[in-house]
Amino acid sequence: MAGGSHPSLRVLAEGAGVDAGTLRHYFGDRRGVVQAAFEHLLKFGQERQAWAKSLAELPVREAFTQLLGQIAAAWSGALGGLHATGFSEGMADSELGQIYVSSILEPTLSSVEELLIMFHARGELSVPNARVAALALMSPLLLALFHQHQLQGRRCRPLVMESFVEQHLDGFLKGYTKS
Repeated sequence: MAGGSHPSLRVLAEGAGVDAGTLRHYFGDRRGVVQAAFEHLLKFGQERQAWAKSLAELPVREAFTQLLGQIAAAWSGALGGLHATGFSEGMADSELGQIYVSSILEPTLSSVEELLIMFHARGELSVPNARVAALALMSPLLLALFHQHQLQGRRCRPLVMESFVEQHLDGFLKGYTKS
């Protein structure tokens, strides 16, 4: 699924080591299988959201360096495939798009918003709109990761992710640090 294709129920069943009838019995159809996978991953993501909140104990730059660094490190594993699948499936099926947004993307953004609000409350950042700030922080990273991994941009224009994160944080913090 990470490659942008939409595997059939039969292909999903083969990947799971069961027959398509078993998946059909438990999940109804292909959409049900994908929906169940997203919902299962939401539970795993809750652990990561708690970790993200704990970053509020660190200085702002260190917290965001760790947050973005963790996302970048996990991207080449399951995380990148999860988001690629969410985008791909969501663009092909609006119902799955809503499930991806509500079970994966929004919880991620909400945890970043909460972290930003905590730094704002402590007077370390000026964040008039946490939603806008969370999108401003996360969108460039996600685009860079998609470019490098799922779209194979590293073949034609490689990017040193650690340098990208540092430079991105420089600009982000310049815009949101209290003056």
